[in-house]
Amino acid sequence: MLSTLGTAGAVLVAGCVGSDEDAEDDGDEPIVDEAKTLENDTHPDTWRDVAEIHLDAYVGGWVGVEPAHIDRVENPTLVLFEDRSYEISVENRDNVKHNLAIWDRADERIGEYATDVVADTGATETLAFTATDEMATYICEHQPRIQLGDLEVV
Repeated sequence: MLSTLGTAGAVLVAGCVGSDEDAEDDGDEPIVDEAKTLENDTHPDTWRDVAEIHLDAYVGGWVGVEPAHIDRVENPTLVLFEDRSYEISVENRDNVKHNLAIWDRADERIGEYATDVVADTGATETLAFTATDEMATYICEHQPRIQLGDLEVV
């Protein structure tokens, strides 16, 4: 099979094997090219007037769009106020299946807190909910290890 793939196949296979130095860099930089950082402002005052959040969905991670303080942040931490209503909208940006679900600390979906799947580029879904203290993460159930972010409920 490698002889059929030729040089391109060897390059692809070589690209999949990382060095120890590469392993040390894991988690330091965004995976998604469209993201610029992994850190965002989580001070509650910054989030006080936020009721709508928009995220772009990519294999590799969520990328914040709105509010402005999460713009281009990969898997941003979202700060929510308990008992307040929110809408999180997600837009598919890579033609791969995505959904957004809210999970608790036991890594289980909370009730029906999940959007339908968006499978086509440009497709959007919105999840409307009221924040509760049991909420811990938001996650894509199709890429759960890499497309997830923390929820801080205050």
